[in-house]
Amino acid sequence: MNIRKIRLIEMIISVYILIFILTYFILPNFASIHDPLDVDYIESGKYEGDFLITSVSHNVKIVSEQGEIKWETNKNGIFAHDSDLLPNGNVLIADTTQNRVIEIDIDDPSKIVWSWDALNENDINWTKFGQEKLGKDLSYLKDRYTPVVWTHLNDVDFINGTNFGREYNSILISLNRFNMVLEVNYSETKEILWWYGDPENPHILRHQHNPDRYENGNTVICDSGNNRIIEVNTSTQEIVWELSLTFPYGKFRNVRDCDEIEGDRRLITDSENNRLLVYDINSKTFIKEIRSPWFLNPYEADLLKDGRIIAGNAMGGPLVILDYESGDTIGIIGFPLNHIFPISLLIGFWIFNSIILVKNIRESDRKGFNKLLEYKIYKRLVYIVISLIILVFINYVVMFLYRFQFKG
Repeated sequence: MNIRKIRLIEMIISVYILIFILTYFILPNFASIHDPLDVDYIESGKYEGDFLITSVSHNVKIVSEQGEIKWETNKNGIFAHDSDLLPNGNVLIADTTQNRVIEIDIDDPSKIVWSWDALNENDINWTKFGQEKLGKDLSYLKDRYTPVVWTHLNDVDFINGTNFGREYNSILISLNRFNMVLEVNYSETKEILWWYGDPENPHILRHQHNPDRYENGNTVICDSGNNRIIEVNTSTQEIVWELSLTFPYGKFRNVRDCDEIEGDRRLITDSENNRLLVYDINSKTFIKEIRSPWFLNPYEADLLKDGRIIAGNAMGGPLVILDYESGDTIGIIGFPLNHIFPISLLIGFWIFNSIILVKNIRESDRKGFNKLLEYKIYKRLVYIVISLIILVFINYVVMFLYRFQFKG
């Protein structure tokens, strides 16, 4: 292989890498709505009927179904991984970058009115916690000061104490890299009320997502790294229900959400399998498998009272709205940046073959149109025509769906 061909290959590879970086790491920052990791429907109050959206950027937004941004945070330097709208109207945010939970004033988004910080010994002393709760030395944890990946605090859920006969409220916090879930008193005292997991025993939990407190008082946890979902008796810490996948459903791949719906059914977000599953506990069967062409690593999903499902979507995807009964996609909010990459690959394929075509024409000994009769030349022409036809077709379909069928 000569030097010119090597350089050409290097150039094509560089272009593809650039396209990937632009699609998934640069372009999303210019979109008003992108990478909605967590999406909550607002059922009452000033923003009733709107969506609370947590994106990979530092922004948490309240957005209408038509895509209008009605409220957003303006705090830089945070990685908002999850958020909850509190009964008092403020917004609770899991700030992964700074390993903390913060409460933002809804009337002044620049104001933090409450926080819990995994690095602040006044909030949690890891040495003392390890000795008293786990009977082991966890003092080494306080020395892990790498942003984002230290605890990788990836979820926070508000627990209304009155629902469980308590006079105080609390929050569930997922410390993904510590393989632990903590329940913290939502007050100035901030004491640890409950915990599950062990940083030194990944067989209990491994890189979990989205813990939630069910109405029966149990705690459900998506044990992502162990490819299962567990429901834990909060009082005894015993596993009372566990779900892993078997044939013909494959296995969970980074399962991230499991919601209690319709009594004994569960709505499961099987992220890296690009699907939602509905499981019936009584019959021990999956009764639905829901997919969407707009899914690319769906992150979490909620079933609304009107029979719609809203699904957050990582990796450049939009917020996806689906019909629960049929499983059909009925709407999106935000532009589907995740569809740019395959289109970009086709463009790259077209450019590559065009360059080779020009090179082959110049090297051909034939005259005029006779050059097109050479196999290596008309082969490239066929590739170019086919790639253009596919590109035009895909672009037409995507824009038709986006403009005329879906909202956003």
